[in-house]
Amino acid sequence: MRHKTFILAIVLTIIVTLFVTTTADAQCAMCKAAVESGNESSGLNKGILYLLLAPYIIVMSMIFMWWRNKKRTDNEMQEHELRDLLKDIE
Repeated sequence: MRHKTFILAIVLTIIVTLFVTTTADAQCAMCKAAVESGNESSGLNKGILYLLLAPYIIVMSMIFMWWRNKKRTDNEMQEHELRDLLKDIE
């Protein structure tokens, strides 16, 4: 029963988020004027890409650390199993 309630809550949250939104002008007046004039749009685009790249770098570094730790743990387990097998042979 809890599982169904949890899934229902997630679905309702997604529906509310998708359909009950309002438009917002998220740019400050200076940024909007710079983009409309066309003088500084290249720098603004580079700044947006820079801000977009940071979360990906963080997530990829976390995945890499997890993978490296898992690989190290697997190797240690294999060495331990090999030592146990060699003890049984002797």
